[in-house]
Amino acid sequence: MDIKEIKPEVFSEYAKNHILKNFFQTKEYGELMKHSDFSVMYVGAYHKGLIVGASLILYKSIGPNMKYGYAPRGFLVDFYDETLLKMFTKKIKEYFFMKGFAFIKINPEVTYSVINFEDKSKLVNTKSKDLVLKLKELGYDKLRDNLYFESLLPKYTPVIYLPNYDFNALDEKLLNDMKEAELSGVSITNGTEEDIEKFYSFVNDKESKTSTYYKFFYKEFKKSDMVDLLMINLNYEIYVKYLQKQYIFEQEKNDALNRQFELTPNDAALYAKKTRSDDIMNRISADMALANLRMQENNTKEVLGAAFVVKYEGRVTIIITGYNKDFQGIDIKTYIFYKIIEEYKKAGYLYLDLYGITADFTDANPYKTLNDFKLKFKPTVYEYIGEFDLIVNKPFHQLLWSTNKIQKEFYKPAIKRTGAN
Repeated sequence: MDIKEIKPEVFSEYAKNHILKNFFQTKEYGELMKHSDFSVMYVGAYHKGLIVGASLILYKSIGPNMKYGYAPRGFLVDFYDETLLKMFTKKIKEYFFMKGFAFIKINPEVTYSVINFEDKSKLVNTKSKDLVLKLKELGYDKLRDNLYFESLLPKYTPVIYLPNYDFNALDEKLLNDMKEAELSGVSITNGTEEDIEKFYSFVNDKESKTSTYYKFFYKEFKKSDMVDLLMINLNYEIYVKYLQKQYIFEQEKNDALNRQFELTPNDAALYAKKTRSDDIMNRISADMALANLRMQENNTKEVLGAAFVVKYEGRVTIIITGYNKDFQGIDIKTYIFYKIIEEYKKAGYLYLDLYGITADFTDANPYKTLNDFKLKFKPTVYEYIGEFDLIVNKPFHQLLWSTNKIQKEFYKPAIKRTGAN
């Protein structure tokens, strides 16, 4: 077996047909990361003239005459073929040792377990359990497992198989809310590069990356039709008419509740219904006032949310979404995800990756709201085998560790949990 640097086009042809294919292991992602201070190379392992393993490698200097590599969601090799994996690892270490690398970080999409989102039980893949031990034997340093997002890419990700997706299995209230959203004047359209700044205004409070990063992301991936920027629009004229009808309906209901309450003022259940109705009317009034104000400013419609979506070989990944929280009566966040499922199912895609949750299903989880939101769409949750450092040069690696260079480069502090062990 020989390790060689290969052309991006050769790598792309291999990568798109590999069982572990993913958009991180593409030349488009490589081009994007050139704008993030990484150098990029593509390597292939040849055996009898055929490529039997390959990877996009991002790399940069981390110390005097030292570099580290990162194979995002790589390597693309058959990890279950023990003979192949052993030889591939040996040759990769030799190749990058000669190039002055201390280590190469990997986090392949090899499934360790499938988690039942309802009872949170795990079905562990015994082959993957054995694989983790084998990787350690071969010189891969297993990094700490985490329940949250301390690693570079999510260890746990919810995925929807689109061809068999049954919308009727969703919560009845969610389905009703989505029907009401359509009636209220909300719609989804495809944005362009000119819409990046608007999209970024919805996500900049939760995103460390800049709008420039997303401009490069869009530009590089759009060349291969691998990205969609989805914009959620609200037509104010339709929305005001919808609110007026809602207000009349709720007013009649509220009047009836007030009459009943006058007869039975000590009825706690009735009081709760009346208070709920009062709140709905106040919310409708506030939304109507805001919509009328926007129309007076000559706005007939407005973008209320956006989603950045990557498409690759039958799989769609929701990278990030954001939305305007001004209007209380529209569940924009749920609408975005619902419409993505609907649109890409119609388009014939196989999988929708909701891109990361935590594996802490307790009430103490600081990301509980995120988990609950994504799980309500009833995905299958996959746990990957995790993050490893392939130690290429042990003295270099030990030096980097002892001087805290690795920790500063990669390690985010784990979130301390309260109220749970």
